Amino acid sequence: MTAPTPPRLREVFDAVIDSPPASRAARLQELTAGDAELREAVARLLAAHDAAGGFLDAGPPTLAMPDVDVAVVGRRIGAYEVVRELGRGGMGTVYLGVRVDDQYRKAVAIKVLRAALDRDVLHVRFARERQILASLDHPDIARLIDAGTTKDGQPYLVMDLVDGVPIDEYCTRHDLSIDARLVLFRRVCEAVHHAHRHLIVHRDLKPRNILVTADGSPRLLDFGIAKLLSPDDGEAPGVTETSLRVMTPEYASPEQARGERVTTASDIYSLGVILFQLLTGQRPYRLPSTRLDEIVRTICDTPAARPSAVAAPTVTRRLRGDLDAIVLAALRKEPERRYGSVAQLSEDVRLHLAGHPIVARPDTWRYRLSKFVRRHRLAAAAAVIVAASLVGGLGVAVWQARVASQARVAAEAERARAERRFRDVRHLANRFLFEFHDAIATLPGSTPARKLVVATAVQYLDGLATESSGDRQLQEELAVAYDRIGDVQGSPTGANLGDVAGALES
Repeated sequence: MTAPTPPRLREVFDAVIDSPPASRAARLQELTAGDAELREAVARLLAAHDAAGGFLDAGPPTLAMPDVDVAVVGRRIGAYEVVRELGRGGMGTVYLGVRVDDQYRKAVAIKVLRAALDRDVLHVRFARERQILASLDHPDIARLIDAGTTKDGQPYLVMDLVDGVPIDEYCTRHDLSIDARLVLFRRVCEAVHHAHRHLIVHRDLKPRNILVTADGSPRLLDFGIAKLLSPDDGEAPGVTETSLRVMTPEYASPEQARGERVTTASDIYSLGVILFQLLTGQRPYRLPSTRLDEIVRTICDTPAARPSAVAAPTVTRRLRGDLDAIVLAALRKEPERRYGSVAQLSEDVRLHLAGHPIVARPDTWRYRLSKFVRRHRLAAAAAVIVAASLVGGLGVAVWQARVASQARVAAEAERARAERRFRDVRHLANRFLFEFHDAIATLPGSTPARKLVVATAVQYLDGLATESSGDRQLQEELAVAYDRIGDVQGSPTGANLGDVAGALES
């Protein structure tokens, strides 16, 4: 077999180290199936990582001294008996404890200070954690129950035992939707904001410090490296931010990585990293090594990618726009350019969930209109249908009006043509009836023809008479015509057909 290549080695190591400690062995076996050499190399790296005592979580090597604490499992600390170890961090070891006095029985988490070279500094910081936890009262922050010192002089804290899993693992295990993850994230923001209102900065926000219980409630843990913002914070003389630089690099802000003054803006940055991870399953960037200078350069200089650019294709469209803007606003390198508070970050998430415009995006009329339409989809769809109906109806009405107008013009033109034809026919009829009759009146044997002309004329005039109502000119023409027909029929003063009765009627 050939030696595993560094990229592959790093890839497997990162995947295994991100898994819960209890499942790392199975995860390693799964990722290195058929490659025993790679599995052995990764196992050596994991052992070295564990032996380092949590360097990346605890700070520089001076704080990661070998653990020389006296074994406490099975011993009694205060009113509690230590059952087993739950985990280790940069400042102490957490044990499962059970209250054993006659008051009540309760399972708790007991955090005992680890031995280290700079014991005085750590004692000061541990005492401050005890004071911080005692001042916080929020349902989503692990509650301090008791505090004291062991018989060996080691400080300890007794806290609520939180039976849960890291927030990222919980979201993955329950396959939460984007909206459900955002709702859960807002609860975390509320807990952090509660701490900020008490002038407390957590400084080590990460999924492992945010456990989610079986009922879906988050619990914020470990204010052990928090920094009180008030001037009277009990910091030991000579202790500076740069000298301790306690952080988890994957979630640390640029100013934290540089050892500069830490404010609430640092927690906002860490929350931005966590939100990025909850939405995409990845972190904004991958740290190249454990060298401090390279870590600082990556954190401070590498721009964060848009979540929609690295997320799974199934959620890319959902993240594009608002959520990209919210995450990137929280991850700005300059503290003053991030959200002004955790409450503002949480409020932007709420606005997004409610379909309202968010602060992190430019407030253009087009953006506001798009949010209004998405917020009122049914009403907007109905309005579009109504508008389309109105436009369609207006179009039909205009078309019908145009057709009617055209029909009216055509009818008027047709009526004008009919009137002209009617006048022509009247003129022709008058000339035929009277001029033709007068022309044949003196001809021998024309009497039958004259009778035919007169009969035709009477029939024609009777027909016109029924249509002459209201037409005074036509009535005048008919009166003249009937008068002349009467002369032809039986006028005693001239040649006639001898039809006296017809003449009188005409």
